[in-house]
Amino acid sequence: MAKKAHFYLPDFYVQCKLILFFYEIMHQRPEYFFEEAEITSVYGCFPGSIWNGGRDVMGHATRDEIEYVLSEFNSRGIAVRYTYTNPLLEEKHLYDTFCNLTLELSDNGRNEVLVNSPLLEDYIRREYPDITLLSSTTKCLNTEEAIRAELEKDYSLVVLDSAWNNTNELFAMPHHEKIELLVNHYCQDNCPRRKAHYEEIGRSQLEFRETEFDPCPFIGRNFYEVMENRSFITTELLYGKYLENGFCHFKLDGRGFHRFKVMESFIYFFVKPEYRDYIRMAVLKEMDRLKL
Repeated sequence: MAKKAHFYLPDFYVQCKLILFFYEIMHQRPEYFFEEAEITSVYGCFPGSIWNGGRDVMGHATRDEIEYVLSEFNSRGIAVRYTYTNPLLEEKHLYDTFCNLTLELSDNGRNEVLVNSPLLEDYIRREYPDITLLSSTTKCLNTEEAIRAELEKDYSLVVLDSAWNNTNELFAMPHHEKIELLVNHYCQDNCPRRKAHYEEIGRSQLEFRETEFDPCPFIGRNFYEVMENRSFITTELLYGKYLENGFCHFKLDGRGFHRFKVMESFIYFFVKPEYRDYIRMAVLKEMDRLKL
């Protein structure tokens, strides 16, 4: 039996119907897809979550919407993963009614939270012990020593900065089975503004306003332009060298992006090259039918 490549997809709220359709067609036409590929988790947040980090998300979701998303994905064996990585949280924020509701509804042993704040991490461990915790890339760990120490901690997975992709240092690290790799990061490699952006995004979530920094010029690129990044992991490498060396957890960037960008990343990483046009047309027809 082939080793599984576990993929973590954006965005369980905005892209819910697209992901569900993609899941269904994978099971209807398995011969068109890489046999190792598996949708293991979907990540993001519900609008209104002040604990959210990584991307600013405005608006408000209802309890019915939360329950719908959890039911649709959990019933298919897919975990819902919250991006609760706001680095600016204080104790008063821990008692936010909406964020606690999302975890109360999710605390069934199937779902996950990406964490950055030690304060929030301790709170979730205490109040929601059946939620799986993962270390977020928003921690911006940039030394081998820091990553090795993180891998020894009690996290299910540690999501690395994409700057480590395709380096000798990455393959020399221990615990490949605990490392999650962001394979198609839209930002530039080694972005010098990354940590400052995460802090401003955290501030905007707490203040219920849009972010106030200049838009990243790299985020506007299309999927195939992103393939030019040194950190981009091709399917040849992913299903070859990476799986062979025990790396089996892969995150696709795309939260807050246009559906066409997200769709192309799904097609590239999941579909065998000779069937990509067929699947693309099937997905486009479904998106048109659903008015997405």
